[in-house]
Amino acid sequence: MGPEADETLTVSRTIPAPRTRVFKAWTTPSELTKWWTVGEGWKTPSAKVDLRVGGRFSIANEPLGGGALMITGEFLVVDPPNRLVYTWVFPGEKAEESMITVEFRELGNATEVVVTHSKASRAMLLQAIEGWDTALASLEVYLGRLAAASKT
Repeated sequence: MGPEADETLTVSRTIPAPRTRVFKAWTTPSELTKWWTVGEGWKTPSAKVDLRVGGRFSIANEPLGGGALMITGEFLVVDPPNRLVYTWVFPGEKAEESMITVEFRELGNATEVVVTHSKASRAMLLQAIEGWDTALASLEVYLGRLAAASKT
């Protein structure tokens, strides 16, 4: 992080699923690969999560044309099902580390997911806006499909 890496972005979405269910989908590798996406035309072939303070995670993002982009980080706060805080790194030539805080706010049978992406450069956050919106929308669709399937 350099001196320019002090920008913050907050994105939220209400997901029609219980907070414990949303937290589980966010932190379970087999579920992350089913809903996580950073944009149109991307898939997530693998994810690893060591869900504990000091534990690390990695998420492989791959455009449909190939060539993986790995997101990695370390958990700083793990408070199920309320809150996660972790570092966020895009490895590579110009690796930039930023901070992610995810709050899971209970709203009856729904959950407001609030993602705060901080300590980042303006350039990173301009790219992150679409990524976080897309990921949260995909999470909502994924959990909606599971809920519909469980009712049949």
